[in-house]
Amino acid sequence: MSNKPNIGVSGCLMGHEVRFDGGHKRNKFITDILCEHMEIKTVCPEMSIGLGSPRPAIRLQDIDNELRLVVSKDTETDLTDTMLTYANSVLGNYSNLDGFIFKKGSPTCGAWRVPVVVHQEGHRRHDGTGLFARAFMQRYPWIPVEEEGRLNDRNLRSNFLERVYALNRWHKIPDADNNLTGLIDFHASHKLMLMARSQVEYQRLGRWVANTTQQNLQQRRQEYLEHFMSAMNKPISKGRHINVLMHIMGYLKKKLSSTDKNELLGHFEAYRNNYLPWISLIILVGHHLRKYPVPYLDRQHYFAPYPLQIS
Repeated sequence: MSNKPNIGVSGCLMGHEVRFDGGHKRNKFITDILCEHMEIKTVCPEMSIGLGSPRPAIRLQDIDNELRLVVSKDTETDLTDTMLTYANSVLGNYSNLDGFIFKKGSPTCGAWRVPVVVHQEGHRRHDGTGLFARAFMQRYPWIPVEEEGRLNDRNLRSNFLERVYALNRWHKIPDADNNLTGLIDFHASHKLMLMARSQVEYQRLGRWVANTTQQNLQQRRQEYLEHFMSAMNKPISKGRHINVLMHIMGYLKKKLSSTDKNELLGHFEAYRNNYLPWISLIILVGHHLRKYPVPYLDRQHYFAPYPLQIS
């Protein structure tokens, strides 16, 4: 079995010619980079319910205050129930996924801001979710989801990748339902990643782990995971990153010279003022940690949350 993360991807993003017009929307970041590091499970819900390619365009439409999936030029042809039946029949096979990348704007795969027709003349609002994507997110709210367009934003891409690799590590805990040590180690090794997002969330999850026993482990694991993945979805500000780096620096304060300390503090401020990227700080701090190892910090995924090659 591969140790790579498993992610779902809308088929058209992989270059499969499954679009309504017979074409595709190949995304080079996914096909040329992510495919080197992840196992990909492709899906095209529209092809899977037998629509074929090319095919008549479909859309989301508000009909009597209910979101329906209909053929654009024949709104009497309603595919809503067919699509939901298909989704419910296959989603049970997706529980091992570590993430999913959906096609932006798709009436079946769009995760956010999908156009919804609200009037026969074509007036639209942009607050819909594709039916298949919605069913997936309702069933697996803890699995990271993104759209291909948002992956162009460095911060959004990094957050998605951090969550994907964290969930992959969770899935690799051996004999997880009976492995209390595995849960404790997982939480401990993600301490700095959680602290960078919310000190409150880190402490709350810490109390959750402390109150978990071998007897109640099975019933508490899933709740921990959902809270953990929700916390991991919080954006990280520069200030929080610097707070974590100051926490790390505290382990080295008796070992670093005044010159080294001042250099670190200067680089922290340069990062705060957008003169240095975060990765430069990690490289500098890593240099000191190699010189003065701290076993506790060696375990932290904060320093390498995912392979640098896919940054």
